[in-house]
Amino acid sequence: MCWGELLWDLFPDSARLGGAAANVAYHVAQLGDPVRLISRVGDDELGRRAVAELAKAGVDTQGVQVDDAFPTGTVRVDLVGGEARFSMDKHAAWDRIDCDARAGHALRDARAVVFGTLAQRTPLARGALAEALALRPADAVRLCDLNIRAPFATREVVEAAVRCADVFKLNEAEAERLGELFGVADPVSWLLDDHAAALVALTRGARGCLLTTPRARAEHGGWASASDGGDRVGAGDAFVAVLACALTRRPPRELDATELSALAEQANLYASFVASESGAMPVVPPALRARVRGMLGP
Repeated sequence: MCWGELLWDLFPDSARLGGAAANVAYHVAQLGDPVRLISRVGDDELGRRAVAELAKAGVDTQGVQVDDAFPTGTVRVDLVGGEARFSMDKHAAWDRIDCDARAGHALRDARAVVFGTLAQRTPLARGALAEALALRPADAVRLCDLNIRAPFATREVVEAAVRCADVFKLNEAEAERLGELFGVADPVSWLLDDHAAALVALTRGARGCLLTTPRARAEHGGWASASDGGDRVGAGDAFVAVLACALTRRPPRELDATELSALAEQANLYASFVASESGAMPVVPPALRARVRGMLGP
């Protein structure tokens, strides 16, 4: 299950469906696993289109709530030197996600709950997420993408996220910001040792990733992008989707170095494809889906 933002990325040439939680849900569905999104949209055309597109892609959208006071979220995306720069609206429906009856029902059956820091940028949102996580089965993985973006990811927000999760994904820039926020030289070790993380995934863009658990670690050097001209938007969310699918099959603390290495390889492969495409939810080639799905197993 994915909890968080469903919104529209406003690129210079078009509007494309996005939001970290929605992106992860889309890619989990593309990989063949059942997935439900808990989010909130406005009572507007953008919201109706967003829900319809995700449902068509195979995501269970029954948990997407409709807000009659706030609009569906939008984010302006500017590409600077091949990197995306985001400008978010300050008031959006996804800030008001509620742990309602449908969300509670979905959480009681969840094998994993994926969430990020952006969906906790208000006290109301943090409270709803904490309430939701208390309803999950004890063995359900809590996977947090530490998408630390100023001005929303304050120390208070990040502390709340860290307390809520046992698996973390962050990129190198976010690791640097995490170190600055908490005065730690090695954020990966800090999450593992001080916060009892079961797994930390540090992504390095085209240079691959590092996966670390209390008992094993593995690095993968990355893949060349499948094509030129991509905007890299959603690549990290695609990585998280592969990670989430894998961890519903085998608990993170049980993974050995060989298993971690295979997971890193396939997550990088899938993320590199998304990085080479436009937008966060590109059409995924059947061969790539089959390859990653084969690694994940039944």
